[in-house]
Amino acid sequence: MRIPIWSRVILSALLVALVAAPAAARPEQQEPPKTKIQKKQPMPQTAAPAQTQTAPAAGQEKGKTKTQTAPGMAGLRAIQGSVTGVFPERHAIIIRTTSNEYQVFVTPQTVLLRDARPVELKQISPGDRVDSCHFNAKNAIQKMSLTSAERIHSTPPLPPPEP
Repeated sequence: MRIPIWSRVILSALLVALVAAPAAARPEQQEPPKTKIQKKQPMPQTAAPAQTQTAPAAGQEKGKTKTQTAPGMAGLRAIQGSVTGVFPERHAIIIRTTSNEYQVFVTPQTVLLRDARPVELKQISPGDRVDSCHFNAKNAIQKMSLTSAERIHSTPPLPPPEP
């Protein structure tokens, strides 16, 4: 069965009136439209307030303390493993750990120690054991100590480095 067009018009008008009626009945609840641009009020400049003691953060109230890292140590990682590749032309070393493989880069500030003696990148060979390798977020080595492949069997491995 088809509804005539005049009844559709009447029903639409009633629906619009019902929807608009509750909003028009309560004008005190309507808020004025907010402007998109708000003016910044200048802050009066005064002397810096004295430092006050504040309550501890929510996570620290329950005995949990967050350890802070020195700015020079932020983002550093320490790994152990073995050298699987050395690329002197790219200043890169590939280190394989028990779970991952890292490509780290040697910079002029890098300290390389092999068998407790300073060495150059050319003297590092695949098969050397990485006792500790500290590198930053850009994989630039800060300090790396190695044990040569010849000495691996005669010396026990060092304990894991502390982060």
